[in-house]
Amino acid sequence: MKKFVSGVIVGALLFGGASVFADSASLIGQKVQGLFTVEKNGSKVADALVINGSAYAPVRAVAEATGTKLTVEGKKIIMGETTTVTVTPNKNAELKAEYDKTLADITRLENGIQDIEKNVIPGLKESAEILSTNGKIGERAKETLAQYEAQLQKDKTELAFLQEKLAQLKTQLGE
Repeated sequence: MKKFVSGVIVGALLFGGASVFADSASLIGQKVQGLFTVEKNGSKVADALVINGSAYAPVRAVAEATGTKLTVEGKKIIMGETTTVTVTPNKNAELKAEYDKTLADITRLENGIQDIEKNVIPGLKESAEILSTNGKIGERAKETLAQYEAQLQKDKTELAFLQEKLAQLKTQLGE
């Protein structure tokens, strides 16, 4: 009988202790207190959850961002040595990327300017003329027209700046 009672007590302690440990180690059901973005050199690596004052981020994403070797064996996640990768910047490739981005911005602005000049402003001018005798509605139409004309001038100024930048990039690329 003593062995039976001892067995029950030992079993209760073992199972009771395991459930207490499981309860303290588990994050299931815990309230997420916030969400942070993990960045490296200005680039987003992953999102991290904050639970009980600790940030939890995906291990693989953080390991890859830091260049650390990561392996999984069974239920173990093993982080190895940090690998260093030396990248020599290719100035020509950077200039080409900047050139392509500037060219895309110019195309976007030219399309926007063309749309405002051909489709928006003529219709607004016509509406403003028709509604000019209609008090507040006429004033509002004139204000809208003025806003679009101001936006058009702003876009044209930006376009001129980008065209100058594109010319400088062409010179740097040797084109």
